[in-house]
Amino acid sequence: MKENKLLSPAAIFLLGVNSIIGSGIFLLSGKIYEDAGIWSLLAILCAGLSIFVIAFAYANMSKIYSKNGGAFVYAKETFGRFPGFIVGMVTWLLGTVTLATEVSALLTAMKMILPNLNSRLIGIIIILALGIISYFGSSIIAGLDNLTSFVKIVLVLVFIFTCLWLVRGLNFSSPNLLTVSSANIGGFKGFLSAYGTVFFFFTGFSFLPVNAEKMKNPAKNLPKMMSLVMLTCLAVYLIIQTITIGALGPELTKTLVPAATAFSKIVGSIGIPLFVVGICFSIFGVIVATTFNTPTILASLAQAHEDVPMFVSKNNRFGTPTWAIILTTVCGIALFLSGNYVFLSGLTVFMSFVQYLSTGLANIKKKFLLIGIGSVLFSLVLLTSFTLSVLILGLGILILLVMIYFVVKLDDDEREKWLKEHQEKSKGADVNTVKRL
Repeated sequence: MKENKLLSPAAIFLLGVNSIIGSGIFLLSGKIYEDAGIWSLLAILCAGLSIFVIAFAYANMSKIYSKNGGAFVYAKETFGRFPGFIVGMVTWLLGTVTLATEVSALLTAMKMILPNLNSRLIGIIIILALGIISYFGSSIIAGLDNLTSFVKIVLVLVFIFTCLWLVRGLNFSSPNLLTVSSANIGGFKGFLSAYGTVFFFFTGFSFLPVNAEKMKNPAKNLPKMMSLVMLTCLAVYLIIQTITIGALGPELTKTLVPAATAFSKIVGSIGIPLFVVGICFSIFGVIVATTFNTPTILASLAQAHEDVPMFVSKNNRFGTPTWAIILTTVCGIALFLSGNYVFLSGLTVFMSFVQYLSTGLANIKKKFLLIGIGSVLFSLVLLTSFTLSVLILGLGILILLVMIYFVVKLDDDEREKWLKEHQEKSKGADVNTVKRL
C-alpha cells in the first residue's frame, strides 16, 4: 500500500501561515487602535509572544498523543471523560463560532462598498446555503482553499509594498497616545482589550500541532517551523498595523476596512472596492472550508463514543453526517445573530481560551512545568480582556455543556444497568435450559 506523503518543512510553513493570517488584521486594526492607540503595536507583540508559548504547549502534547483531536485528546487522556467531553464540544463550538464570525467578517467588509446591505438576512442565507451544499458533499474545497490562500498572500504583499510610502511619523507622535499615567486607568483597560482582540488574529495556529503525525520528523520539524511561522505572522501583523497607523492616524477608527482605505490613497477611489473584493474572496474561502470541516468534528466525537449520541455521526447517501451538519448550521445561525463581528471575534477567543487553559494544565500534569504554567497564566490574563456580554454567553455555553454531560451520563448509566440486567437474565435463562436438558 502506498504511504501518504508527509508534509515537508516548507509545506508546514505555508500551511501555518495560511491557517493563521485571516480577516482579523484587516478588519480589527481600527478596533485595537481605538482601544490602545499606538500601544496596539505593543498589544500585538505581547499577544504574539503569549500565543508563542501556548503553541508550544500544544506541540509538547502532540508528541505524547499523536492521534487527531488536539486539545480534546489532551484533556481526555490527561484528565478523563468529563473534561474531555467539555473540551471536545468546545472544539466543535469553536468551529461553529468561527463560521459565524467569518460570515460576519465577510458582510462587514462588504458594507464598505454596499452600506445598505441587509447583513442579518444575507448572513442567514449564506449559512443555510452552505449547510445545504455541505449535505451533498464537495470535492472543490481543497482547490478553493489553495486559491484563496494565494489571494490572501497577494493582498498582504500588495498592501505592504504599495502603502509603505504613506507612513507619516506625525501619526505616531500624538501626546494623547503616548501619555500613560496612573490616573489613566481606562488606557490600561484599553490595552488589555486590544491584547485579547489580537488573540483572534492567531487562533488558527492550533491546526499545526493537531496534524503533527502528517509531518516528516515532527519532533524536530514542528517546533522549528512553528517558531518560524509564529515569528513570520507576528512580523506581518506588526508591519500592517504600523502602516495603517502611519498612513491613516486617527482616521483609522472611522473606516470599516482600514487597509482598503489606505490602499485607496495610492490607487484612487477604485482601490477600496478592489481591495474589499480581494478580502471578501479570501474570507469566503475560510467560510466554505469551515462549513465543511466543522460538522466532521461533531461526527468524530460521536463515532468515538465521547458522550455524543451515535445518530449524530450517521452519514447520508452522499457520505456526509446529516445531523452534524444540521446542528452546525442551526448553531451557526444562532451565533451569527447573537452579535456583530467584534463580539463574535471575542467569543471565538473565549472558546480558544478554554482549549488553551486545558492544554496548559495538561502540560503541567505531564511535567512540562515552564510551558504549562506560562500557558495557564497567559490564558487567565485573557479573562480580563473579555467584555461582559462575551463572558456571559461563553460561561452560559459552558454551563449548558455541563448540564448536557450529566444528562447523557445518566442515560448511559441507565443503559449500562439495563444491559447488565438483560445479560444476567439471559445467562439465567441459558442455565435453566441446560438443566431441563
